[in-house]
Amino acid sequence: MFILYAVVLGIIIGYILGGRLKYLSQTTFKKLYLAIGGFLIQIFIFSDIPFFKTLQQNYESIVIALHILSYILILIFISINYKVPGIAVIGVGILLNAIVIILNRGHMPASIESFSASSIGKHADLLKQGESINNSKAITAETILPWLGDIFVIPSYIPLSNVFSIGDVIIAIGVCIYFAMNMKAAKSKVKSIND
Repeated sequence: MFILYAVVLGIIIGYILGGRLKYLSQTTFKKLYLAIGGFLIQIFIFSDIPFFKTLQQNYESIVIALHILSYILILIFISINYKVPGIAVIGVGILLNAIVIILNRGHMPASIESFSASSIGKHADLLKQGESINNSKAITAETILPWLGDIFVIPSYIPLSNVFSIGDVIIAIGVCIYFAMNMKAAKSKVKSIND
């Protein structure tokens, strides 16, 4: 959820550069349903809805397949819309997250130390026992590319505290760029691209 900080920062920078929120409506996306579908899949498969809870507990392979499918849909959307300022950067971050999740059987590796220091630290014991929290599992000796996992933390005393990855940092930078650049009027955007 720390991405919200990037949204706020991007909006502030956008206003400093003379932009306005109303100009965001001038940004058009192709095949938006791909991104919506991908994010909805992630929301549902890791939700507390009884059907999906049962799916998580008894049909892990299906959940993993759906999770991978969600990233494929999102990355296809990004490849189509990469020219929109900020989207390509967001895509790099999402790709890094997708790689580490796919290589670790559908789970995002997480540092137990970082997890414990966050607002969701009460669940750290479950990670230590080898359980998964949503799509997170503890980093172990068998973890592939652990440095791409959730190894950073916003401490619990800061609002929106959570763990996050290098990919998340890059996504946040992309989100910031998206708001800052797309808050400009259409003519200003064209000039910026040409420059």
